Amino acid sequence: MLNTSAESGSAAMPTPGRRPVVVIIAALLMVPSIVIWLIAGVAFFLAMLRTEGDGLGKFLVVGIGAGVLAIALLVVLLAAMGIFMAWTGDNAAGLAVPAGFTFGLFVVVIVTLLAQGKLSYHPTMVTPLVVGGLAGVSLILIKSPPARAWFASRASG
Repeated sequence: MLNTSAESGSAAMPTPGRRPVVVIIAALLMVPSIVIWLIAGVAFFLAMLRTEGDGLGKFLVVGIGAGVLAIALLVVLLAAMGIFMAWTGDNAAGLAVPAGFTFGLFVVVIVTLLAQGKLSYHPTMVTPLVVGGLAGVSLILIKSPPARAWFASRASG
């Protein structure tokens, strides 16, 4: 007599396969986001540091710059950890959180500019538009069925 429980048990556990292309692309698309968050955070802080004035006003402006820099560095850290987590197959949420935050910020800014009627082309807008779009594509790819199946097989294996 055949032992069907052992056979069905081995079929239920998929073996972790190769990393899907969508996970590789999603991780690579977040690299420009990391670079831009880092550059923007440091540039904003330096701009606030160079403002004119003295006393409490200067302290508040530099404090705001430091706060924005801290948020930018946090997003950089989360994105770098998310790329590592996605690359190793540990967790998709690690990459989805910073990608979602970056894309969400991109959408809020675009909607706000559209609502105010201030959306016009400026060469300085290209970089945030591209980075926001790349983060959106990364978010879609990391939530795609092949990526979800791979992460599920890595978690069960």
